[in-house]
Amino acid sequence: MPDTVLIITNDHDEHADAVADELSKREVPVFRFHPADFPHSCSVSIEIEDGRVQGELRTSDDRVALDDICAAWFRRSGNLYETRMSITSEKLDNYVKIQSQATVSAVCSCVQALWVSHPLTLRRAEVKALQLVEASRAGLKIPHTLVSNDPERATTFVDALGDTDCAIKPLLAVGVTDDEGGFRMPLTAMLPRGHSLASVAHAPTILQPYVEKAFELRCVVMGEKIFAAKMDTQADEKSRIDSRGGDPEHEIFDLPDGVKASLHRLMDSFGLNFASLDMIVTPEGEFVFLELNPNGQWLWLEIELGLPLVASMADLLTSNHASAGRPSEDVRGALSAS
Repeated sequence: MPDTVLIITNDHDEHADAVADELSKREVPVFRFHPADFPHSCSVSIEIEDGRVQGELRTSDDRVALDDICAAWFRRSGNLYETRMSITSEKLDNYVKIQSQATVSAVCSCVQALWVSHPLTLRRAEVKALQLVEASRAGLKIPHTLVSNDPERATTFVDALGDTDCAIKPLLAVGVTDDEGGFRMPLTAMLPRGHSLASVAHAPTILQPYVEKAFELRCVVMGEKIFAAKMDTQADEKSRIDSRGGDPEHEIFDLPDGVKASLHRLMDSFGLNFASLDMIVTPEGEFVFLELNPNGQWLWLEIELGLPLVASMADLLTSNHASAGRPSEDVRGALSAS
C-alpha cells in the first residue's frame, strides 16, 4: 500500500521543513523533490507500457516509486508554469529548462494520490476574478469589483462610488524594481480623490469600493478544519488599508458556523483541501471576503498563536480516505487529454 508523502518544494521552505519533521515523528516516509534541482542533481523516470504508468524520482541519497506515493503536497513549484514562455528559443539552456518543466508536469499528471493541491487545481484557484464569483455563490459577501485597463471604464466605476473611497490593488502580488534599482511590493492603496486613471491603460488593475474595517481575518482551511486569526489592523496607520503594510497584533478568532459553511463551499467549488483566505469584518459585524491564496503561508500563525497547523497539515497528508485534493472534473478531463 502506498505510504510515502511527496513534498514538491525548494531547499529553503520552512513550512515543508516543519511538516516533514512532523511526518518523520509519525514514522511516515517523506520524499522531498525540488524542481529547481532537476535535471542537474536529481532524476525522473516515467515508463509507460500497455496503458500502465510506472516511474521513479531519485536524488543523490533517496528514491521513491510513483506507485508508493500516498499523498503529494505541492508547496513550491520552481516556476513550473513557465514552460511555454520561450518555446521557440534556440538557446540550449532554455531547451533543457522546457524539457525539464514538461517532465515535472508529467509527474504531477501521473501521480494518482491525494494532492494538496494539484497544480492545475491551484492554477484555476489563483484567478482572483473567479475567486470573487465563487465566494459570492458560496454565500460570502464580496465588494463590487472591476478589473480593467480601460481608463474610461475605470473612471466611470470610480465616479459611481460617489462619496465612497476606491481601493486599488494588483491582480498578483508581484514585486517591482524601478530604474534606480529600488524594490517595492505593490499593496492595496486608496485612490486619491480626483486622481487621473490614465495609468490604468499600462497594466490591468483591480478597483473596489473601500470597505471600512473593524479588523481583518486570516483563515486557514486544512481539510475539514478551519483556523482563524483576528488581525488588529486598524490600530496602526501602516496596516489600516493593507495588513501587509504593518505588523498588526493577532489573536485566535472563532468563526460563526455560517461563515465556516460558506468557506467549505468555496473550497469545494475549486476542489481544494487547503487554502489561506483573507476577510474583513466591518464595524457592523459583517464578514466580507477579500481573496483566497490556494498555496498561502501559515506557519507564522502557529509560531505566534500556537494553532496546531503543522500537525493538521500532517493529518491531511495522511488522510487517505479523503477525496478532496484530487483535480476537479474539468481538471481531470484536461489531464486525461494531455
